Amino acid sequence: MSSGQWLVVVALAFVWGWLTADWRRDSLELAINTAAQVAGNESRKAMQGIASDSARALEDKLEALKNVAPREIRTEILKPVFTNRCLSDEFVSMYNSAAAGTERALSGKPEN
Repeated sequence: MSSGQWLVVVALAFVWGWLTADWRRDSLELAINTAAQVAGNESRKAMQGIASDSARALEDKLEALKNVAPREIRTEILKPVFTNRCLSDEFVSMYNSAAAGTERALSGKPEN
């Protein structure tokens, strides 16, 4: 073989090696990306399951609390204590505002 033919063979071997290295690098990158996507999807599904279970449990607790009438707070719709008009209207108004203020303080609601 002449030196020109050897040069062509060496150049072809170099190009072939370069191409196979690119293919191998692309294959490894694809495998890494695929594994990362699978791990991310599994992690997301697990977190969604945990969040869903937690939200469902919280919703059940809130629903149970909503249906229970609190024992500490009692509201007088009618004024049964003041039916005989033994107290002035000003005192009744003062009592009602104090009761409303106490109810707001116990429930944590603002004045407005």
